[in-house]
Amino acid sequence: MKKILTILLMLVILFTSSMAFAATDRDEVNVIADTLVLRPLGFAALIGGTAIFVIGLPMAAITKSVDKTARVLVKEPFRYTFIRPVGELGRGYNH
Repeated sequence: MKKILTILLMLVILFTSSMAFAATDRDEVNVIADTLVLRPLGFAALIGGTAIFVIGLPMAAITKSVDKTARVLVKEPFRYTFIRPVGELGRGYNH
């Protein structure tokens, strides 16, 4: 429990201190937030989505929605994590 609390406290300190530098250049803050938070979360979403896709594959095959299911659960998290340029936080990135 102490480990989790320590990690959460470190994250709070990191992100509150990085906001003080936000006025200098927004791109730097985006790159930092993307690298430290969004990429690991995107990777976790990819792993979780892949597991859900594999579990739900028989039902998706029966309903003929394998392409849509794969796109939502696997392809989009993959593109968001590995193809999207670092610092591009919006959904408007080219993929």
